[in-house]
Amino acid sequence: MTEVAVSAPGDAAAAMPAELSAHEAAVAEGATAVQAATAEEAAGAAKQAAEIALEAARANIQTAAGVEAGVATATDAAGQATVSAQMVHDALTAQTSAITALAEELKASRKAAPAGGPPPAKAPADKPPAKKTPWYYR
Repeated sequence: MTEVAVSAPGDAAAAMPAELSAHEAAVAEGATAVQAATAEEAAGAAKQAAEIALEAARANIQTAAGVEAGVATATDAAGQATVSAQMVHDALTAQTSAITALAEELKASRKAAPAGGPPPAKAPADKPPAKKTPWYYR
């Protein structure tokens, strides 16, 4: 069984546990106040961190929009470059065909030309240039 001790109203032994309990309650109350203040500071820091993260996310969104526009421009330019390259290729193919046709025509005309035709005309003899004094030396 549990022992119960009854003491008289001025007994020092009976006052000890009550004082001890009051002291422990005061210590607990102080610790709770310190923890509440620490929690409040942590909440403020968390709020500031969340605001910074929100601003960073907004900046990332703007950057991503710029990158997206750049990709669209690059894709459009690549499409235009492909069309231009195809046009250059077609032009070169047509030019090659024309040169080939002209070469064949020249070859055929040389074969059809008479072998004993007139001799080629002589180039005029080179003459020294006329000596004329420029007007600013007169």
